[in-house]
Formats: sequence, structure tokens, C-alpha cells
Amino acid sequence: MDNTNNKEFWNHYVDYFENKINEANSDLHADDKTAGDKIYEMYFKKLNVGREEKFLDFGCGFARLYPIYKESIQSSENKGYFGIDISRRELELAEKKHGDLKMGKSLIEFDGERIPFPDHSFDKITCWGVFDACLQEKILRELLRVLNRGGVLLLTGKNDRYYADDEAALTAEVNARKKEHPNYFTDVTSMMEQLAEHKIRLAETFYFLRRGDFTVNRTTQAKPDIFYEWAFFLEKTNGYTDFEFRTFSNRFSEHF
Repeated sequence: MDNTNNKEFWNHYVDYFENKINEANSDLHADDKTAGDKIYEMYFKKLNVGREEKFLDFGCGFARLYPIYKESIQSSENKGYFGIDISRRELELAEKKHGDLKMGKSLIEFDGERIPFPDHSFDKITCWGVFDACLQEKILRELLRVLNRGGVLLLTGKNDRYYADDEAALTAEVNARKKEHPNYFTDVTSMMEQLAEHKIRLAETFYFLRRGDFTVNRTTQAKPDIFYEWAFFLEKTNGYTDFEFRTFSNRFSEHF
């Protein structure tokens, strides 16, 4: 079953996701740990979000980024944060956790395909740990559409070619399929080539060779031939041209 934009599936995912984040932040010896808030904060601060800038947290979940955002702009209240997610339960939890975030205002329910904002709405955007669960070609185009010229998008995902002996990566791919979890892998070379055609500048790139490297920020900035995860800072230049992306993602890794 394709659960990519299945709201019922994502509404039932809330408890699992919150437990996964809590585990990442507290259990140093957890198996298959995801990147904790310290890693997220490290990369978010590279965006240099200004106090007066409009910022989109795409796939915000329960808004785990919001406290980091407020600390970064040195404000006790929301100045320009907008969180968007396909799960209404996640957004309701975000509203409960953060009293100054409101459903329908700073928290927006997403239909899974079109971001409900006009062109050039945001100065900075994050899509952290979400891209691999999206229809990537459509969502990347949408993220770039709502990004201002000169704005920057922080995007992370999984490469379609990881090491054959990376057993943790293969196990994760198999388990995701058993759970019917959306799990797209990116042909990063193809995506990068197309971003250049769109006049998108790769401001900074980070590559994580094996599953688990992201959690400890074990990274290289030079593009390797084989790697598991990646994090890119993409700048929308004044010459940006909007057109459809050719296919650069797949439900299966090359190794699988």
C-alpha cells in the first residue's frame, strides 16, 4: 500500500515518532538511533534565520524544532515560524506543547502535494528527516516555489546507493517496507544535475557514509561515490527557473 500521503497512516505514526525523538535525545546506547536535537540544532543554525525572516518547518511533526528556532533568533515568542505537516494529530500535539503556536495560523495541515502558500513566501525552509517519505520530485519543486529568491532550503535524505555491507541500512529498508512506511531513496547525482539546471546553488553539502553516521555527525563535504545519507543547503538564485523535475527517486535502493 502507498502510504505516502495517507493521513490516517501518519496520524497513527505520532506516538512512534515522539518516542523515537525522545530516545534520540536521552538513550546513548539505543539501537538504530535517529539524529537528536543537538545535531538538528547544529545544522539549523547554519541557516542563520533572522528575527524578521519568514521560516517554514516542512514536516514539522510536533514542532521539535520550535524551541531551537526561538533560541536561535533570541526571542521568547514566535516571530516568523510556520510549521506544516500532513498529520493533524502531530499539529494538535505541537499546539499543546507550544502555547504560542496555533492551528490554522502558524500550524498548517498539508494535503501531501501542494504547500498552501503563495510563491516566494519564505526566506528559509527546513525539510529535515522528511524528504524520504515524500513524492520527492513534486515536493522539491513545491519547496523551491515557496522559497524566496536568495533564500535557503535545508534538505536531508537517503542516497539510493549505499555500501553492500551496511547491514544496518539494509535492515532499516526491509523493516520500513514491512511497516508499509513510505521510503524513497534519492539518486543524488541526478538531483544535483537537475538543481543546476534550475539555477539552484548548492551552498553547502554534507555526506554520511553509513547508517548511524548522521547521529554522531560523522560526515564528509566532498561527494563520495557511495554513501547513505546527505544534508544539503540549497540557495534559490535570482536566475531560478521553475519546471518539472525528471524522476530522481525510487522506492528501493540500488542495493536492495
